[in-house]
Amino acid sequence: MVALAIAFEGPAAAEPKSEAIEILERASANEKSQAALANALVELDALIVKNAKDADAHYARGWVLSRTGKHEDAVVAYDRAFELDARLSDAPYNAGVVLGRLGNSKEAAIRFDRALKVAPKHVDAAYNAGQSYYDTNDFTKAVARWTIAAKLQPDDFQIAKKLVQAYVALGKASDVKQARQKVFALWKSGKDPEVKKEKSYVYDQFVAGKYQVYVYEAFDTSGDAAYVYQFKVTLGARSLGSVNLETSAASRKQGVPFVLGVDKDGEHATLDDTWKKLPDYQLLKPLVTKVIETRF
Repeated sequence: MVALAIAFEGPAAAEPKSEAIEILERASANEKSQAALANALVELDALIVKNAKDADAHYARGWVLSRTGKHEDAVVAYDRAFELDARLSDAPYNAGVVLGRLGNSKEAAIRFDRALKVAPKHVDAAYNAGQSYYDTNDFTKAVARWTIAAKLQPDDFQIAKKLVQAYVALGKASDVKQARQKVFALWKSGKDPEVKKEKSYVYDQFVAGKYQVYVYEAFDTSGDAAYVYQFKVTLGARSLGSVNLETSAASRKQGVPFVLGVDKDGEHATLDDTWKKLPDYQLLKPLVTKVIETRF
């Protein structure tokens, strides 16, 4: 949900195409050609020389600049387009996409919110605003934006998963339970074959010391051996292993169906921690964090 938009959202889309939009469409059709993009930029600059308040030209210029690696300039162009015509919801939306790719989630959220204010049904703006707020640890606003997105697309699997993560981050157990039920319902329904192929989803993510941890919850743990939760430990781009809440036919037969284990350096080890009932995640997380800090 982070693609740059080409056409406009809102009232401007119903109006006749301007010269700038025609240039943009030609550039889009040849976006792999640097020569075509450079030519489009020359044409758009000429339009702006004629009329500095040509909002479409600034918008199209932002799109072309984003495709030529001039990301900061692209944001400036998109912002100027929106200043000139507040109907162009895709101008702040695209600026948000570019800022997000630059790692500036705080400014990206501001742009996505601008787009959403102009176009309340802009589901991608709502989704990406939620992600930007989540990335800046503003989980309350992340929930608010993802809730908007979920109302716009109730059966969207990606949105449903994100709401689980946000509620987990906020520690709202009842909301986590409800959001999680929605994720499992969408998975079990089988309406989307790609969703049905998924074996797990990201339930939570957090930092443990110098490590980034991604927590996956499995959809089906009925097999002979399965991970209920898998806490994958990463350092930068490297995957170092995982700490897992495991279950198996053997452990279930012994009356302690849940066991903690570690995968590291190509080896698997089972720890002494066992449970007769599924442990509460908020109690499990600090225990796993301690294991990560001592074993990785």
